[in-house]
Amino acid sequence: MSRLLWKRVAGATTVGPGPVPAPGRWERALVFDVEVCLAEGTCPTLAVAISPSAWWGAHQLSPADLIPLEVPASAGGPTQRGWQEQLVVGHNVSFDRAHIREQYLIQGSRMRFLDTMSMHMAISGLSGFQRSLWMAAKQGKRKARHPTQRGQKSPQKASGPVVSSWDWLDISSVNNLADVHGLYVGGPPLEKEPRELFVRGSMKDIRENFQDLMQYCAQDVWATYEVFQQQLPLFLERCPHPVTLAGMLEMGVSYLPVNQNWERYLAEAQSTYEELQREMKKSLMDLANDACQLLSGQRYKEDPWLWDLEWDLQEFKQKKAKKVKRKEPTAASKLPIEGAGAPGDPKDQEDPGPPSEEEEVQRDGMARACLEHLKGTAEVLPKRPQHLPGHPGWYRKLCPRLDDPAWTPGPSLLSLQMRVTPKLMAMTWDGFPLHYSERHGWGYLVPGRRDNLAQAGPPVIRSRCRCSLPRAIESLYRKHCLEQGKQQPEPQQAGLVEEFLLADGSTMWQTVEELGCLEVEAEMEAEAEARAERCGAAVPGQPPALTAAGGPKASQPAYHHGNGPYNDVDVPGCWFFKLPHKDGSSCNVGSPFAKDFLPKMEDGTLQAGPGGASGPRALEINKMISFWRNAHKRISSQMVVWLPRSALPRAVTRYGLPSRYGAVLPQVVTAGTITRRAVEPTWLTASNARPDRVGSELKAMVQAPPGYVLVGADVDSQELWIAAVLGDAHFARMHGCTAFGWMTLQGRKSRGTDLHSKTAATVGISREHAKIFNYGRIYGAGQPFAERLLMQFNHRLTRQEAAEKAQQMYAVTKGLRRYRLSDEGEWLVRELHLPVDRTEDGWVSLQDLRKIQREASRKSRWKKWEVVAERAWMGGTESEMFNKLESIAMSDTPCTPVLGCRISRALEPSAVQGEFMTSRVNWVVQSSAVDYLHLMLVAMKWLFEEFAIDGRFCISIHDEVRYLVREEDRYRAALALQVTNLLTRYAGFFGFGKTINPTRSQRW
Repeated sequence: MSRLLWKRVAGATTVGPGPVPAPGRWERALVFDVEVCLAEGTCPTLAVAISPSAWWGAHQLSPADLIPLEVPASAGGPTQRGWQEQLVVGHNVSFDRAHIREQYLIQGSRMRFLDTMSMHMAISGLSGFQRSLWMAAKQGKRKARHPTQRGQKSPQKASGPVVSSWDWLDISSVNNLADVHGLYVGGPPLEKEPRELFVRGSMKDIRENFQDLMQYCAQDVWATYEVFQQQLPLFLERCPHPVTLAGMLEMGVSYLPVNQNWERYLAEAQSTYEELQREMKKSLMDLANDACQLLSGQRYKEDPWLWDLEWDLQEFKQKKAKKVKRKEPTAASKLPIEGAGAPGDPKDQEDPGPPSEEEEVQRDGMARACLEHLKGTAEVLPKRPQHLPGHPGWYRKLCPRLDDPAWTPGPSLLSLQMRVTPKLMAMTWDGFPLHYSERHGWGYLVPGRRDNLAQAGPPVIRSRCRCSLPRAIESLYRKHCLEQGKQQPEPQQAGLVEEFLLADGSTMWQTVEELGCLEVEAEMEAEAEARAERCGAAVPGQPPALTAAGGPKASQPAYHHGNGPYNDVDVPGCWFFKLPHKDGSSCNVGSPFAKDFLPKMEDGTLQAGPGGASGPRALEINKMISFWRNAHKRISSQMVVWLPRSALPRAVTRYGLPSRYGAVLPQVVTAGTITRRAVEPTWLTASNARPDRVGSELKAMVQAPPGYVLVGADVDSQELWIAAVLGDAHFARMHGCTAFGWMTLQGRKSRGTDLHSKTAATVGISREHAKIFNYGRIYGAGQPFAERLLMQFNHRLTRQEAAEKAQQMYAVTKGLRRYRLSDEGEWLVRELHLPVDRTEDGWVSLQDLRKIQREASRKSRWKKWEVVAERAWMGGTESEMFNKLESIAMSDTPCTPVLGCRISRALEPSAVQGEFMTSRVNWVVQSSAVDYLHLMLVAMKWLFEEFAIDGRFCISIHDEVRYLVREEDRYRAALALQVTNLLTRYAGFFGFGKTINPTRSQRW
């Protein structure tokens, strides 16, 4: 685009035919962009818009005004009379919308916003894994096409999914405007360097570079316009139903009303947070001061937590005193310095009465002599004062130096982020003390090991670790067992010593398996077991062999199992086990105070103690402030605009309450993921309020003004219902004809007949855990996911137990995989004379399929044969549903059954072949749920207009919707939600090809 010359005046100016002061309601369509000087706040700094008739530019320096796009800035009270329907297009347009004045009015406006970033996600968006690959390919990394999973993996195990098809790289991109413009428009890359002035610069910098920055803003607007020109035909082709576009437009006008309670909430949450922070700091400092007392008599060597800290002392250094000729001492100086005697002297026990005049003179002389002696010691003090001599090294690091401007007494630098903190708090995992390893992160020590007592570890550990340390840890665990009513381990001298003295090594040395590798082939496991048998017993006196993971083979405790043992952590008499990580056992835990461990703190697995109240209290405070610590920046940065009384409707002002009313416009990306789910970092991720979480009542701060109410509904088991209807349509075209569909319709939580209760009873887990498993399975997660999740929920499960439970769950629900042989496969069966068991329909099992492939490869010099023509799940309660999901995901043009929206070009089979199957199955369910939401929003909008219900859309959080409605219309709005539910579900039945009446088979 050609360079424009902008005039810097107050308000908005135009570049076009005729002097027009600002865009108004006569402009029906705009492409819009706002830039904000972040150093000066959240108010708009520059804004540029383009319409069919002119360019518009705004230079706003006043923080009190926002940008008027629908009515003149001098307009009076709010009114919608004469307002026309308008469309504003932008890239991440929800950010720009938050700076438009009329959008904060309670009664709403007729302006709608279309986001080119959301349209890109629907057309050519990337999944999370694809995004990482795309970025790696863009940066030119040579290993971009051979990705590996996070964490270290053993060489024998698979190193991650291998991607074979890369055509999708050329038809997709990440979400920023520069890359999106390069994908759809092409040409030279956009210049984005001036943006840094808005991020790091000041208003002075912006004034000095006004023309360049306005040109940059105008360039972004023009680039957005060019992208939109290319996107719109593609979007309408791939999402042909008008409800999809209308639903996205409705979602783009989210609105959250607030009042003066918002400011009170922020102030009280922050003050409570700071008060609890101070209390926790005081508790931690008390723990550090108490721990210093263990220096006396070297008691720290017997402490299960503090034995490996830096206990070296810094000696008090003195300069050599100058030799001076001393005078003869006076009579007063010859008096004993002790005065009336040492403490405890019998003379001190008697009351000597008032001192005489002579005694007072003697005491004065003695005091002067002591003072002179004290002054003399100043000569031997070092020029630079030492930092806490006589204190252990770990304690000195926690105390600020005297020359520090922020100096405060005591170990005031102590915080939860320090590695010493869990040790000071005496934290335990199932009764075992926590320990930190540089290689493996946080774990815990289990007593009873005998194979390392002779060597006793490195010299540093030998000097600090006595033989009494394992006994102290064992005593700690026995106390925990008594408190929990658990079975105690056998005494070490009786059971464990006998175990480690056995001659044969078949039970003595066991392989430490890496639990993080989720996809382990059965053949590889068998090969590993065979290697272990060939190795035989370890020869006494020789160092243990190294496993693939790098740790020495060694015995492991019979009374405890977990993520380990990792015996390269050589603590005499103890095994080291890693704390469980949510991403798998190959990942290290960086802090036991992470939010993922909050459930373990609540159920008593992770505890502080046992002595004193400071440790448990600090742990409790950490749990209380966890939400506000993680979310307060996002919450406090919400842009709240307070409305003047003149901007409030009569329905509010007639109450005459001295309150403040405003609004927050959530910056919702209407299609932020590849499934077209909405994305917003604060409101769409907010959890429910809890009494022990400071600030967790965030959603309760959305409060309707007087004369208005909030009306909403939560769709009951939305994804489960959609998946059940898909399975029913695939099986017999009757709702409830499959076991999954029947449980969805007729199951009752109170009777234990719903899907979650049945899964919980089948596997032996809680209903809440079963709920997570069910949704994960429907979203496409496989059996390894269930194994990892089972071990995450119950860390006391062994890998074998978790695998058995997961296998049982998937066999009952998903069923078993069956295969139909291709013509080539049938020919191999005949030629090789292989016995194959078939079902009545001609399906074969996985075992028979592998037998055919193995024999064919062996007899054809390892040629690869295509023996499978069709795959299907059979024998499970959800088999028909999964068959339908996979048939949609593997079709030539996958699209949602109801509104016909096609999958992103980056996931179409023509681009990815058979890759990213989990993402494609997940897309079918979640994108169908988005269709459901769009149908609801459009139906509610139509009912509001058809029956003159005074209300507006507020927000949609996953499967719930909220509306702001006039008080007198609240019951009609609730009825409209019921009618919307009926219409939406019937539209779903129609889309799935059903002709049954949903009112007779669906619970409302």
